[in-house]
Amino acid sequence: MSKLIVNADDFGLHSAVNAGIIDGHRRGIITSTSLMAGGEAFTEAVSMAKQNPKLGIGIHITLVGGVKPVCDPSEVSSLLTPEGVFPENYVEFIKRIYSGKINYSELRKEIHGQIAQIMDTGLRVTHIDGHQHMHVLPTVLPIVIEQAKSFGIHAIRIPDESTGFMNYMYSPIRFLGKVGLSTVAANARPIIRNNCMTTTQYFWGMVNGGHINQKSLMGILKAVNKHSGTHELMVHPGSNSSILSKLYNWGYHWEDELQALCSSHTRLYISQHDIELINYGDLV
Repeated sequence: MSKLIVNADDFGLHSAVNAGIIDGHRRGIITSTSLMAGGEAFTEAVSMAKQNPKLGIGIHITLVGGVKPVCDPSEVSSLLTPEGVFPENYVEFIKRIYSGKINYSELRKEIHGQIAQIMDTGLRVTHIDGHQHMHVLPTVLPIVIEQAKSFGIHAIRIPDESTGFMNYMYSPIRFLGKVGLSTVAANARPIIRNNCMTTTQYFWGMVNGGHINQKSLMGILKAVNKHSGTHELMVHPGSNSSILSKLYNWGYHWEDELQALCSSHTRLYISQHDIELINYGDLV
């Protein structure tokens, strides 16, 4: 039997993202979400989470994406651009790591601050993960594990999607990015195991990240059905693609994802194939 966590990333980023996630939880198959401590709609997201107690809440460690830090910018300056925000994407962040520009005491301070801000809300936190998967980088992962365990968090995302799984996404750039990050994530798995943290056996949604529609969602669900065990599907729903696309140049199809997650066809397939919908809290 397959058990599936459907986790919506970026909760707290924007009100339109928050609305999409809650809609996808109430009408669709979303069981879990990852909360951004530095998101502009963080307070609203916390309130929504408390009104939807069955929605699993994770911590979305954010070190990229043009988002502001939770710490005073002067205290974590090695992590930020001259504008006082995190680098736009993972390529920029990785360059900073390998050029020796990252101050790791500042990195620990910011990660601690993000976790603490979410834990202080009183929400029951089920797991931890990272925006653009920066939490699994070799120099970042030990700090994330250390801080997560210090707060009593014992489940973590390992985004090691099968290398050969392209699922209708014929993009060489996406393929290379997927292979690179999935390889890093696979190398993180034994470290996670040795630190007695829990994760799923399978992960989906990387190559289709931000581009899931009904066709690609069915491709993922068929893969879930084929492999008995525990799975996570990462999704990015939103209620207004027009507004979100003007603010974030990620090329995501927020409303298409929400529509697929809420469709009767999706729910019927899950029911017919006895796929159990869970959240990370059910793993630990």
